[in-house]
Amino acid sequence: MPAGRPIALAAVAATALTLLTACGQDPLTQGTVKDKRGHAAYRTPTYTDTYRNTNCRTVTTNALTLSSLSGRTGGGTGGGVSKPKPAKKPAPAADPKKQESSRTTKQVCDRVRASHRQTGWHWTAAHWELKLKNGSRTEWITVKRTTWDRARINHQIKI
Repeated sequence: MPAGRPIALAAVAATALTLLTACGQDPLTQGTVKDKRGHAAYRTPTYTDTYRNTNCRTVTTNALTLSSLSGRTGGGTGGGVSKPKPAKKPAPAADPKKQESSRTTKQVCDRVRASHRQTGWHWTAAHWELKLKNGSRTEWITVKRTTWDRARINHQIKI
């Protein structure tokens, strides 16, 4: 993971939190700089993987189906204690002629990565923020790079 990615995620989360908590108030445009954070623009490569099947085999499963039990009603689906239900007619005994054997055959293969190649770039824009304090209000604001470079901690600033 690139070193800038955690900073970018933290900046996005902090910005979203600021927007949610500051609804109804105008953003600060002046105050004392309490903190700075930001990251330069960066790009990360994107890749495409191709796979091939190997070690293929045919798997057969057998399932016994009792058609005489298909009309049976089960108990509740919950995990608690259920009340006993009144007795109904007992289900007829399973007739050997009605028993069916179903056989399913399918091919199963293991996947192995055949190639891993770069297909392009993903661009992440620069993000610069200052934490301003004005009276009892403190909030992070997004600024331009030149403003961020000139700002000093504990100095007054007007944007």
